[in-house]
Amino acid sequence: MTPVHWSRLSREDLNSAVDRQVDANFDMADALLEEAAKATIFLATSPRGGTPVGAQGRRKWRLGKLPYALIYHVDSKRVLILRVSHLRSDWRTLL
Repeated sequence: MTPVHWSRLSREDLNSAVDRQVDANFDMADALLEEAAKATIFLATSPRGGTPVGAQGRRKWRLGKLPYALIYHVDSKRVLILRVSHLRSDWRTLL
C-alpha cells in the first residue's frame, strides 16, 4: 500500500465543506466524510486511479456521487492529497 497524506489545505477544505453542509444537510456532511475515508483507502491501493489533470503528476478523484473531488499528487513514495474541491467551483485554479 502507498501511504496517503492529507495536506493542511486539503484538511481545511474538507472541514469547511463539512461545516457548510452539516446544518443544511447532515446526511450530505456525513456522506462527505465517509467518501473521503473510502477515497483514502482506494488511493492507497490504486494511487493512479484518478484522472490526470494539469502537470506534475496531479490527479482528480471524485468522492462517490457527491459533487466533490480530491486533487492529489502521486510520487514514488506517497499520495499527497492537495485539495478538496466542489465540482462546480473552478477547481483548476487550485492546481
